[in-house]
Amino acid sequence: MELDVKLLGAAIKKARTEKKLTQEQLAEMVGITAVHLKQLESGKRKPSIDVLYSLSRTLNFSVDAVFFPERNDGRELQSKIERSLSNCSLHELHVIYKTISAMSEKNI
Repeated sequence: MELDVKLLGAAIKKARTEKKLTQEQLAEMVGITAVHLKQLESGKRKPSIDVLYSLSRTLNFSVDAVFFPERNDGRELQSKIERSLSNCSLHELHVIYKTISAMSEKNI
């Protein structure tokens, strides 16, 4: 199976913009140049395993959807939820938890 670099690039860009990071900021965080990151996001370059790991950890995104697009077991949704929660304040997390608990009690 060949890595879909366009799909990977789009996933990196989406995760970066959700975190409200510029290419320059993210590149510095993972130890690459902004030009390198731009090439990755546009699908013009394949990342090394080290760079991919660093991007995945820094952006808190799963590469499963890129490597295993045939899987549809909710991992991507779970990853999106985790990314969203990482941007919430403690108060917001409490509100979300109470909402989820109430929904679970009512079997929604």
